[in-house]
Amino acid sequence: MIENQSHWIEHLDNRVAFRNLFGGNSPSLERLRLVQVVIGEIGDFHVSLTFCELPETCLRRWVVTGNDSLQLRLSFYDLTKLAIAGGVQEGNLDVAASFGPENQFAISSRQFNVELIYGQVKADLYPFNSAIFEEPLQWYRR
Repeated sequence: MIENQSHWIEHLDNRVAFRNLFGGNSPSLERLRLVQVVIGEIGDFHVSLTFCELPETCLRRWVVTGNDSLQLRLSFYDLTKLAIAGGVQEGNLDVAASFGPENQFAISSRQFNVELIYGQVKADLYPFNSAIFEEPLQWYRR
């Protein structure tokens, strides 16, 4: 795994919006649930990761509206390296994610690892109530 940086938001192309959402802090990417990995068009990689609880610095309106979890959806473009090792038999997997220097990104667990080098990365956040949320199909196609 790449050395985890506490300010991973600074690696995003849409970092300004994310800084505002979290009050200048970056939630830890250490304990996430890997929900979806999609290898899209040539040079595209999309990953859906869920925070099992809302980060402490989240927007108050997310809590007030009944949300208890947050999904981070990352879309990487212009890949120059993609390495995937391991696999998952069934269900979601607990992972750690990290951004590194020179546009490196990694997802790691004992069973599954991804390393990539990208040209651009964009992120989206989706707060949800885990009791009623269902993963939408093909979320990355808009």
